Amino acid sequence: MSSNEKAAASAVRLPPSTDLRALGPGPVLQDGKSNERAETLRRLLEKGHAAVAPLREPKLILHSHLPHAWSAYFLGASVEQLEELYEHEIQTLVPIDGTFARGAVITRENWRKFLGQKPYTVAYVDFFDQEVERNDRDWENVLRDYLFSGPEPLINGFIGGLGHPFIHLSYAWELQSPTVATEALSLGCTEYIELHGLLDQYPPDNSTYKSTSLAGIIKRVHDDNRFNDLFTDPGITNMGPLLQNRFEALLEHWNAWQVTDPLQQLEQCCDVSVLLGIGTGDRERKFDFFLIHTMTVAHGLRTLWHLFPEEQRSCILRQYALFVIMMYICQLRPAFGVDMIDSIQTVKLDDDCDWEAVVDRTLKHRWFKDSHFFKVVRAPKAFEETYGKKGDFYFKAVVKFLTEFDGWEGFGLGIEGFVPSRDGYRPE
Repeated sequence: MSSNEKAAASAVRLPPSTDLRALGPGPVLQDGKSNERAETLRRLLEKGHAAVAPLREPKLILHSHLPHAWSAYFLGASVEQLEELYEHEIQTLVPIDGTFARGAVITRENWRKFLGQKPYTVAYVDFFDQEVERNDRDWENVLRDYLFSGPEPLINGFIGGLGHPFIHLSYAWELQSPTVATEALSLGCTEYIELHGLLDQYPPDNSTYKSTSLAGIIKRVHDDNRFNDLFTDPGITNMGPLLQNRFEALLEHWNAWQVTDPLQQLEQCCDVSVLLGIGTGDRERKFDFFLIHTMTVAHGLRTLWHLFPEEQRSCILRQYALFVIMMYICQLRPAFGVDMIDSIQTVKLDDDCDWEAVVDRTLKHRWFKDSHFFKVVRAPKAFEETYGKKGDFYFKAVVKFLTEFDGWEGFGLGIEGFVPSRDGYRPE
């Protein structure tokens, strides 16, 4: 690492890394566990699977967040709260009807023909449901067959759709749900990002520096004036102009990140995501909707890590880094330096403030029905369960979020047919 790169990396403090040399599965909904909450959850999963499409309006651009709402289950939501969340979320989703392509239109021979085509969102679910049945309900085997095989594995396009295929798939594992797994595969197919080619076969290395620090890379992106004045507003619609006008500069920073220790660098990704998702927000500026996805996708990677073949883990991390760099640029590169961690570490904790109190506060929060709200609380909690307290870094991040959160920002002008200030959720 050059002296300049050392300076950039040292300007962004992260909590101390652990010495984990192995990472086991996270908690799951146990098979056969019979109680009213678990039975309600399973019933609602099946009900939603049969009733609504994985994509929603406008123009099937947005996504169903039904499984994401079940983060509330892992935080202890009651039967009544689970029912309430379902009834609220289902109102925004697209009922499965005769307007969707269905059934045998997708086969084992032609399934790749329709990649990236959103009208086939339900047809892909039908197809993968059939594949699960054909594999005697062994849905994990279906995942292995379709995610990781061939010269252009499907997993290499999973950052499409704001990384929702990764997020959805992680819920499939946590919920041990083949129906959520087939929805995740459907999302992976319809959101298959064209940039998958960068992962299928790495492009020539055009980097001008090298670093194993993702935080250092983000700092270099922040300081790169080639991205100045590229956009006037934040938002996902900046992705097209970014790729059209600054593709080589984007690749330069992406190629600079060296994955030499995937397990340690997964932890680094999780910590960087907390800084980007929570450290950049506050009550005045609100919290950036798109940057928060860097954290929920990182949580998904941690959840799925043991399912990823060892030989593909570095590539999956590089895909995540590409996602983070693109989101950061599209959101106008908010300040990212030493003060980021201070915005979390300086949070004051009351003597009686612990995870039990925080979870109780979460379940009673006025933003309870927001489909992203619980994910933001769960991700740092899962990171602490994996990597330890780190001076209460993750816990303080959640306290900061619960104390200061009063809505999402970062949408810019929105997308055609969806204006967040008009169409997004606001509590009464």
